Amino acid sequence: MNVARERGLDFVIVSMKNETQKVIPKRLEEDLLNFDTYGLNDLWTVYHGSKDPRVQYDFGLELNLRNIQVSPERVREKEIIKEKEIKDGFTYLLDTNGDQVLDKDGNKIKVDKMVPVRCEIYQFTQFKSAKVTGKVKYVDLNSKQTIQTYPIASEYTFQHRYADWKGDKRALESSFLDLIRLRVVQFPTNEQMIYDSGQDLKQKLKSIITRNKFRN
Repeated sequence: MNVARERGLDFVIVSMKNETQKVIPKRLEEDLLNFDTYGLNDLWTVYHGSKDPRVQYDFGLELNLRNIQVSPERVREKEIIKEKEIKDGFTYLLDTNGDQVLDKDGNKIKVDKMVPVRCEIYQFTQFKSAKVTGKVKYVDLNSKQTIQTYPIASEYTFQHRYADWKGDKRALESSFLDLIRLRVVQFPTNEQMIYDSGQDLKQKLKSIITRNKFRN
């Protein structure tokens, strides 16, 4: 027997189809179909991520994943040269005759001693990206007709910068000083990249559903 429901209340079953020829992380599939976290149920529509045999569903929402691309791991190198003059002690001010100049109190006038410094920065950028594309299909389960389809795509980029240096660090701004303290990190696995891209995909799916209700 079907679950009793109020007149006019629609039940939607949500499913995911993997047409990418790649393995979808199980936790990503569970996240995408966990509609308890979407907050989409309203007075007229209830979404289920898994079938309840007691419910007669009115509509189906199918997320078809069509393509997944994960880029190779890449490291880009860039050389940056920083030069400037910095204060390095002081000297005494001399006049044109080479004599020390005194102030009104008879003290020797000091002037900053400026010296040129130079530092070579070797900046490395670790880069990897993942892109997931597909479509969202709205289906009337009573007539078995497709109501509408919407394209969906998500991309996640991993990027990490670090640097080595040679020369005098006093030539560097604080942003470069922060950079040379960092070191190479391990690239995320392809599975992790797909999962991270899928988290954005979940928000895109929620946005599509929010903008395109089954009942207007």
